[in-house]
Amino acid sequence: MNPFDVFVQEVRMFLRKPMLIVTFTAVAFIPTLYAGFLIKGAWDPYSKLEELPVAVVNLDQGASVDGEPMKIGEEFAQELRKNQSFGWRFVDENEAREGMESNRYYATITIPTEFSSAVASLTSDNPRQAEIVYESNSYYNFVAGQISENATKELKSQLSQNLTEAYSKSILAQFETLSGGLAKASEGAVELDDGAIKLREGIVNVTNNLEKLATGANKLTDSAGLLHTGSVTLHKGVADLFDGINKLQNGISKLSAADKQLVKGADELVAGMPVLDAGIRATSEGADQLTAGLRAAEEGSSQLESGLTASLSASGKLSDAVSAIAEELERLQNSNAELAADSQFQKLLAMSQGAAKGARELASGQSRLLEGSRDLNKAQQKLLQGGQKLSDGGQKLLQGAARLKTGGEKLSVGLKQFSTNFTQLAPGMNQLAIGAAKLKGGSQRLQSGLQQLQGGGSELADGAAKLHQGGTQLNEGATALAAGTWELAVKLKEAAQGSAELKADDRTLELFTHPVAIKANDDRHIKKYGYGIAPYFLSIAFFAGALIFTTIFSPRNSSVEDAAGLKLFISKSLTFILMSLAQSLIVCTLLVFVLGLKVQSIPLFYVYTMVVGLVFMLICQAFVTWLDQPGRFFLLLLMIFQLVSSAGTFPLELLPGWAKAIHPWMPMSYSIQGFRDVISSGDYSDMWRQAALLSVYGAVFFVLTLIYFLLRREGRVQEQQMPA
Repeated sequence: MNPFDVFVQEVRMFLRKPMLIVTFTAVAFIPTLYAGFLIKGAWDPYSKLEELPVAVVNLDQGASVDGEPMKIGEEFAQELRKNQSFGWRFVDENEAREGMESNRYYATITIPTEFSSAVASLTSDNPRQAEIVYESNSYYNFVAGQISENATKELKSQLSQNLTEAYSKSILAQFETLSGGLAKASEGAVELDDGAIKLREGIVNVTNNLEKLATGANKLTDSAGLLHTGSVTLHKGVADLFDGINKLQNGISKLSAADKQLVKGADELVAGMPVLDAGIRATSEGADQLTAGLRAAEEGSSQLESGLTASLSASGKLSDAVSAIAEELERLQNSNAELAADSQFQKLLAMSQGAAKGARELASGQSRLLEGSRDLNKAQQKLLQGGQKLSDGGQKLLQGAARLKTGGEKLSVGLKQFSTNFTQLAPGMNQLAIGAAKLKGGSQRLQSGLQQLQGGGSELADGAAKLHQGGTQLNEGATALAAGTWELAVKLKEAAQGSAELKADDRTLELFTHPVAIKANDDRHIKKYGYGIAPYFLSIAFFAGALIFTTIFSPRNSSVEDAAGLKLFISKSLTFILMSLAQSLIVCTLLVFVLGLKVQSIPLFYVYTMVVGLVFMLICQAFVTWLDQPGRFFLLLLMIFQLVSSAGTFPLELLPGWAKAIHPWMPMSYSIQGFRDVISSGDYSDMWRQAALLSVYGAVFFVLTLIYFLLRREGRVQEQQMPA
């Protein structure tokens, strides 16, 4: 007998029974009903979000900024009225609460009373974050709550960008003013640097002159020492002269022989006294001039100290102003994360901090300069005291010299009288004794004045040395001041140029509010939700269609007598195969040409759909053939496990551990991936790989069904049970 005889006879019997034709036709449309209604129902739910009611409650009371009213909450509500993303319902607080409790609203957005005041606090000393209260009604519908929550986050992001744009525009406008101020400050710093350079040059000249003064003072001290030594010798000689005069009175007889020599010596003493007097007067005048010069130097030092004190005060104010600018920029950075990421803003912040550092160094240099000026003033005061002592000593020396001159003149006259009138020698000797006593006193005063002159010269040399040391420190301070003012000028100029580069144009505002742009690549983007869920629903539809077909058509028995073995297997298998092909063709035609499902390749979509339908049909045939009713129960369990583990809705990584473990063993896992390839991605190589894996399942269960019929040689005749 022909191996297809059983199949041919069953077809003839099928054609003679209209009810069987209707039943088979209905079963053939089962996957179409599953897939069609499920996919169509989830085709594009996001296109109807404007019908989703969401309550909006605006409690914002507004705020005032610089005398201008600000109502950010009302502006946000107006933006929502223009936004058609959801069915916004602008209600009061009670209506929103009642609507959530009665499930009339899927979510509620509440704008608090202090929303505008929180926004306005950004420029205050106590900034606060503005908040919008969102409440989803997930009890009513979880998916709707998730959708409205994501949309609210997008609206919050848009509102934040608008506020950031307004703040950025205000900040950039302030930067233009700041740039002008920094430019003027840079020009002032350049002028200050020029003044510091001139000051340093003047200090160098003063220091050099002070060095010369110290050298001259040392020489004066040395000369005063020599003069003091001579005065000691003179005083000793005068004392000896006084003693000799006393002895002369006792030995007048002996003096007559040396009369001529004594007169000659007295004349030489008188002749030398004008020279001594002129030298002492020149010394006294030099001391007076030195004292006057030291007083003028002291007045100049006091004026220099006053000028440096005023300059230090101005530098302190400049340092405070620049430091305040740097702190303000740093505070702006801390309060705005987007500014912290901006390279230009970071460059400006670094420049302002450098300017603050330069200003502090300027103030420090001027402080050191002021200390040096004060040391210089003290040294000049000591030097003035020494000069005054020197002048006093010169006056005393001059008085002593005058007395010495008077005594010498008297001595000369007395000697001449002695020589002329030897008979009057005794009175002349008395006068000589008196003159010698005066000469002795004058020499003592001369010695004392020269000693004071030597001490004043030492103090003058010490004061000049300290004054030179102070001038050196002053020069160092002036050098540091010049370097600091130049660095300050450079930093201020850089800060001015950097701040001037920030323009409050649309491009800059765009970069401030949107520092990072996201460029979407739509190569793997699915436009409609139905395209993404179709692989999952198609797999469910074909598995359910195969399972239902086993309840309508018996996979074991036949109405043909003596149907058994290979012939019965061929008849049953051909019937199941033809049903799977019919289901596949109907589903593909409906989805592609009626629902408008766009696939990457229509022929390959037909081919792959027929592979999936055939494999699922062979699996169901094998289970029911071997186990009958328990087999259908196991197929139902298999379908449940596949719904969870096939990653048709959630990604595999989000599934429970047991679902991940059985995922590779579930045929629906491969059917879903293959449908994704042919519908969305166009990865045909992966589609064929999934088809090959499914074919392995189909071949295994096809062989299992064959084994069953080969083991069961004798068939049983039984009319199929048709539904009433």
